[in-house]
Amino acid sequence: MDISDKGYQIDEIIKVVELQPVDVEALPIETIHLQGIIKKTGKNFLFQGKISGYYNHTCDRCLDDMQYKLDKEMVWLFERGQANIFLNSVDESDRHGESKHRKDKEEFDELAEKRIFQGDEIDLTPYIWEELVLDTPYKFLCSETCAGLCPVCGTNLNHETCSCNINREEEKAQLSNTKLSELLQGINLNLKEE
Repeated sequence: MDISDKGYQIDEIIKVVELQPVDVEALPIETIHLQGIIKKTGKNFLFQGKISGYYNHTCDRCLDDMQYKLDKEMVWLFERGQANIFLNSVDESDRHGESKHRKDKEEFDELAEKRIFQGDEIDLTPYIWEELVLDTPYKFLCSETCAGLCPVCGTNLNHETCSCNINREEEKAQLSNTKLSELLQGINLNLKEE
């Protein structure tokens, strides 16, 4: 499909499993909504748009099911060329010294802003996947004020209180002798006394 000067509008619901590379762990998101426009700008192509959807996961503190909203805007510049340009310059820089390295770094910084494609088609798949991976939270929380689970009896403290009467300061020290610790056996909890 030719992309005119007016651009090509994209508005698609995409199953994330269709974007996932082979032998890569799945992300906790089923579908995304990709909206945007790709325009020709001289010899290059510019994509402006956004990805939206919901990561479905359990809260890392209280284990309740939760959703984390994804709403990511992006601008990608595509240039037709060889994808291994920087790799070739790295080999040469090893042979030509420090001044060549500075020039290669400048070229790399410029290339990092551009996405290289070959042929007549621009495949957005790897770039969408990259955005999804980079935007996946390191820790999923149902809310910033999530109280978590009682380390003694396992009660979800967001929904009810328990009678364990535990001092939160002593919680870390007591964690190793609880039902919760049985659940977390094998995970390094980094319980160091301060």
